[in-house]
Amino acid sequence: MKDNFNEMLDKTMQLIAIDSVQSSPCPASPFGEGVAKCLELVCETAKNFGMKVHNQEGYYCTCDIGEGETFGILGHIDVVPYDDDWTANPLGEIKDGVIYGRGILDDKGPMTCCLYAAARLLDEGYKPNCKIRFIFGGNEESGWKCIERYNEVDVMPEKGFSPDGDFPVINCEKGLVGYEIVLDTPPKMLSMNGGSRVNIVMAKCTCVMDCELTLKPEDKNVKVEVKDGKTYIAAYGKPAHASTPNEGDNALWKVLEYLSSALGGEYTLLKQRLCHTDGSGADVKLSDEKSGKLTFNVGVAQTGEDGKLKLLIDIRHPVTYTKEEILERLKKSLKTQDAKVRNFHDPLYIDKDNPLVQNLLSAYNEVTGENLSPITIGGGTYARALKCGVAFGPMFPNMESTIHQKDERVSIEDFRKMYDIYYHAIKKLLFT
Repeated sequence: MKDNFNEMLDKTMQLIAIDSVQSSPCPASPFGEGVAKCLELVCETAKNFGMKVHNQEGYYCTCDIGEGETFGILGHIDVVPYDDDWTANPLGEIKDGVIYGRGILDDKGPMTCCLYAAARLLDEGYKPNCKIRFIFGGNEESGWKCIERYNEVDVMPEKGFSPDGDFPVINCEKGLVGYEIVLDTPPKMLSMNGGSRVNIVMAKCTCVMDCELTLKPEDKNVKVEVKDGKTYIAAYGKPAHASTPNEGDNALWKVLEYLSSALGGEYTLLKQRLCHTDGSGADVKLSDEKSGKLTFNVGVAQTGEDGKLKLLIDIRHPVTYTKEEILERLKKSLKTQDAKVRNFHDPLYIDKDNPLVQNLLSAYNEVTGENLSPITIGGGTYARALKCGVAFGPMFPNMESTIHQKDERVSIEDFRKMYDIYYHAIKKLLFT
């Protein structure tokens, strides 16, 4: 038996070393040079394993092995942005038994684990009992244009999993919607600029006011500077994935809290409506038995030359509600008709007794010795692209999530366990 874990770890570090945040289009990919280089490296690696590879114009690549009905393993090699606040190299570093790097969990590390698990099974002489197709997307974090392109030129497998969520197995994903809400700019506000992505809790927010405001002793969460009759406000928070906004610290909240205290009026109303992760202030505090509670995150707040304040709001809603119903509630509570859905992924629900769910669940429990049940998340994975698909790992129960945050990381011990679970699951499901 050949254990290729160390080889797999080396390849993962090579992928992480490539900055694949979406950038300007290049000849090899519409999503930028970094995405192109990652897809090329994946194709080269899979080809050396004897797989048939195809790079679709830099949108995505496929790696196939076996014949018959197609089973998909879907993930992505693009990543969200990172800043200079890391304590380790965001392009990959191992220290004190921990692997750091943007993409080690989301999603370069898990997809490399799956690819190498299949390669190990081939090396050990096992035969695929179907056609296994790995789909590496290049635009998961910024719009799923890769999946759109795939569906235009190819046929999506009906069954599969995405290693881009949580263990033990996710059979339910809430509806994922990005809303754009446009409001009249509040009184005396000259500008506001906060956030970069709707699916990240806002880490910084700045504001310029056309008046002189003071900083009271209780205003500890903002920095204020008065100059030439104007007030410059800055607040800093903690980023987190928008599916778990309570794990972050939204900088917009701090600015609105300060302005509410200083000026009241519309700023108090905005604070009441926007500063709740359960959506209660905007009349969208919703839940159901299948999928739990709605989450609410204002990821971007920006003023424009048109004198309007544009808010981008990420909502993960229970499966028994619709994005249209929630939009109408937002319009009413925020008192605007200038509101729309910018992007969305409809909810996913696969019965917990489905064989796919049960096989993956048993693989996890057999490796870990646990006895867990399927779960629901607010995150959105490529599993939604499948008729019968679920998300499977890589986050372990009670594991601190650093996905979309600084110092994204996993211990070598947990990375090893992750690899063992994928190996066992792929062997159980797809090899004889």
